[in-house]
Amino acid sequence: MTIVGDRLIEAGSISEAWLNAITLLHGTSGRKAVHVVARIHDPTTEIPEIRAEADQLIGHSKARSGPWPIDATRNTIFPAAWARRNPEPEDLAQYYRDRYPQLRQVRENKRGTYFGRIVAYPRADDTTGDQLTDTVRKLRQELETPCPKSSRYEINIYSEAKDTPTMSFPCLAHVSVHLHDCQLHMQAVYRNEYLIGRAYGNFLGLGELQEYIATATGLEVGELLMTINHAELDGNPGPVKAAIDRLAKRGFTS
Repeated sequence: MTIVGDRLIEAGSISEAWLNAITLLHGTSGRKAVHVVARIHDPTTEIPEIRAEADQLIGHSKARSGPWPIDATRNTIFPAAWARRNPEPEDLAQYYRDRYPQLRQVRENKRGTYFGRIVAYPRADDTTGDQLTDTVRKLRQELETPCPKSSRYEINIYSEAKDTPTMSFPCLAHVSVHLHDCQLHMQAVYRNEYLIGRAYGNFLGLGELQEYIATATGLEVGELLMTINHAELDGNPGPVKAAIDRLAKRGFTS
């Protein structure tokens, strides 16, 4: 895994991408940066040793809405357990929508979840759109043609009509899916990202969402590109440095 330039990360796994991101910002003045880009070659892979350090650091997060366990953050983007029971996207979308009102009773989910935006996107006319099913439908249609289009698969999270508190939910703004060399690639654009309190769970959820769409369309999983417009290392410096040093001794940092 490498850091190319000052804010471009190349990594083999989501675990290494997260570790490189916190290492990068730990050495940055103010522990904040704009336009951090992480290119993850295999977004389906975790490294247990790095995941364990990420789990331990969660309690040191200074994220505004408080620290969440990694799996809880992941579930806001991709409900992995429900997806295993619903391999067909239309079924998963309906299963989630049936439970969405209950999920939104949780204070942190009052304005919705990212996966809720994917399967029940709020339109300006007060209808909702199932972007998961539509994306898979488009991909399947294109794959039946001799020359499938590489780019017509966009998933909106941010809603200009509904998201008037500009510094609140959602931090994830947009997901773009691409076809190339029989692989399904994905880009996620974040307005803001807390690297300790949220990032690992977000990386994990997006990788699993990407794998789910790829499986539903018979494609291999390609790269995941994370574009973070404003990144913040929100953990206490001491524990973060200790975690980086421990992982460096085990050969996980360059």
